[in-house]
Amino acid sequence: MPELERELRDLAGTLEFPATPDLAARVRRDLPAQPRPLWPRRLALAVGVAFLALALGLAVSPARSAILRFFGIGSVQIEFVERLPEVRLTSPLELGAEIDPADAPFTLLQSDLLGDPDGVYLRDGVVTLLYGSPERVRLLVSQIADGGSAPAIAKKLVGTGTSVELVEIPGVAEPGVWIRGRPHVLLLPGGPPRLAGDTLLWTRDFVTLRLEGAQSREQAVEIAESIR
Repeated sequence: MPELERELRDLAGTLEFPATPDLAARVRRDLPAQPRPLWPRRLALAVGVAFLALALGLAVSPARSAILRFFGIGSVQIEFVERLPEVRLTSPLELGAEIDPADAPFTLLQSDLLGDPDGVYLRDGVVTLLYGSPERVRLLVSQIADGGSAPAIAKKLVGTGTSVELVEIPGVAEPGVWIRGRPHVLLLPGGPPRLAGDTLLWTRDFVTLRLEGAQSREQAVEIAESIR
């Protein structure tokens, strides 16, 4: 075996091989002159920074109005103000004209968990499902059909002492917003401004939903998941 190996080595020295081509130079020459665009990565970075800024702005209440004045969830605009406007307390609650659910201007989303509401009311495109009575409200579920690029038709004014949190809702693509703490001001079209308690806002199937009256964020998310 050593003798065969020695003969092969001697034979290799007598063979001629062509010069190795400069493949690296050829590949570099054929590459496009323009560098690969980095905008998808930069866009993702910008979105991440925006969400971080939003989280920091909402977490640090003294700075939130300087960082962020308003943002929208579907057809609802949330605006941070230094001082809430004066609101006259009214009772019973003014929700609009009572209607049959079949007469709603769009197909209403329903909840197997809540069952049938005690009343359904319509005012300027906003449909409100009432659980309880206008004098003793247990729960309110308002629904607004999103109008594509139309401006927000409902507004919430949030002042000092009220926090705004993004929450995940199972089965819903985009996060919702949980508003809790001191009462905030709700402005619905055609009705007077009123003080509102803890509220969950989210969108599903091109409908903006607003839930008021849940005892906790966990309960609100559970109810929201059941509304389809």
